[in-house]
This record gives sequence, structure tokens and C-alpha cells, in this order.
Amino acid sequence: MQRDSVAAVGGYASVAVAVETVIFALSLVLGLTVRSNLGPIVGYITCIFLAASVVVLMSSVYLRSAAEQRIFGLLALVAAILYAPFCIGNYFIQLSIVLTNPLNHPPEVLKLIGFIPGSATFALDMLGYAFLCFSTLAAAFSIVDSRDRALRLLCMIHGAIAVPTIVAPILSGLFRSTGGQSNDIGSYVLLFWCALFAPMAILFQRMFRR
Repeated sequence: MQRDSVAAVGGYASVAVAVETVIFALSLVLGLTVRSNLGPIVGYITCIFLAASVVVLMSSVYLRSAAEQRIFGLLALVAAILYAPFCIGNYFIQLSIVLTNPLNHPPEVLKLIGFIPGSATFALDMLGYAFLCFSTLAAAFSIVDSRDRALRLLCMIHGAIAVPTIVAPILSGLFRSTGGQSNDIGSYVLLFWCALFAPMAILFQRMFRR
């Protein structure tokens, strides 16, 4: 009965992650085509739910892991728990402070906490996503069924993205125009990430369904 509950929760969480990733991709497309705050707002809200869904997913991965691989499932869950508050906190700050500016902060303050390459929140967000990469890397080592070979490979590839993710704040100039504003490179990089993360979530769902 417990295993059935784990499979059910893990399956629903996998579907939620896949759907949220697709919605996030659509918000990126919206931001590239319609220059307004609508795209970022949809993206911030979606990624708050995405972070919570990933924690639930990795909880199920941990509980599903065989005894010999349980440590990797636990590491995947711990890394997901570390990832979530960094990203949820950042997106909540963008929605509640940066976009509304209730205290009428000067532009210099908003520039520091606004989600743009080179800002403090951008660095914390990248740190959070590095933990997400570590989470999927650990999850890969908890997956031993040969039928999940594709899922294991995607988890490892996503895990390897931790390196450029950590370096991104240092090289934040690549994601800014000469005027200091964010350019479109970051959005295209994130669309590539969505194309990797959504299929991974679908493969997780297939694993739990079995």
C-alpha cells in the first residue's frame, strides 16, 4: 500500500513538473515576443510551484529507491530542498517588491534586487538551480532499472549543467546588452533547459506508473 502511495504521489508530481516546465517555456516565448511584464510574472509564479513540485518528486524518488541506492535518493531530496528556498524566495521578492515597489525604492536599490544578470538575486537564483542540477545527478544514481536508461542519462546530463550554472553569475555580462539591460540570450538558454527538463519529468512519470 505504501509503495502504491509513493508511485501515485510521484506520478502526479512528475506530471506537475512537466506541465509547469511547459508553462514556463511559454512564458519565455511570451517575454521574447511581447515586451511587457506579463511573461516574467507568469514565469515567476510558475517557477514557485515548480520548485515545490520538484521537492515532492524527489521525496518520491527517495522513498522508491532500493536499499542499496537509498543514499542517492536521499541526496537527491536534500539537494532539492536546498534548491527550493533560493528560487522561491527570489521569485517572491520579484513579485512582491520589485514589480510593485511598495516602499518606492530608488532605481539603484531595485537594480540590486531585480532579477537581472549581475544582481544579488540572480546569483542566488543560479545557486539554487545548481542544487537542482545536483539533485537530478544524485537521482540518476538511484535509478537502476534498465528500462529507465534514458531517464538516467537525462538526469546525468542535467546534473552536468551545474558547472555553467554556477559560473553564470560571474559571466553575467554575456546576458546583458551594452545598455546594461538583459538581452535575449538567457531566455534562449532557459528554453533549452525546458526542452531537457520536461522530457525528464515525463520519464519520471513513466517510471512511477510502472
